Amino acid sequence: MTAKQAELLSFLRYRDAAGHTPSFDEMKVALDLASKSGVHRLLTALEERGYITRTHNRTRAIHVNAKRSDATMVATATIQDLLAEINRRGLRVVLG
Repeated sequence: MTAKQAELLSFLRYRDAAGHTPSFDEMKVALDLASKSGVHRLLTALEERGYITRTHNRTRAIHVNAKRSDATMVATATIQDLLAEINRRGLRVVLG
């Protein structure tokens, strides 16, 4: 999970606790994203990882699934950020 994905999930949990699902515009503003397509990309990633469930073709139909450990979220984000940086630098990781 990336830092932005974790930030969006935290925002969704906060809004879910208040009994309100945010709109794409509200999520875009809360995460300081340039476009709603960025929100869509983040939501898709969260859904693929099982953090949320969406009912497609319905507005504001996002269900936050049972909470996973925040430590797991941070560790996953950190590892993914590290691997992305390794890849960006053109390095290889050899395990063994």
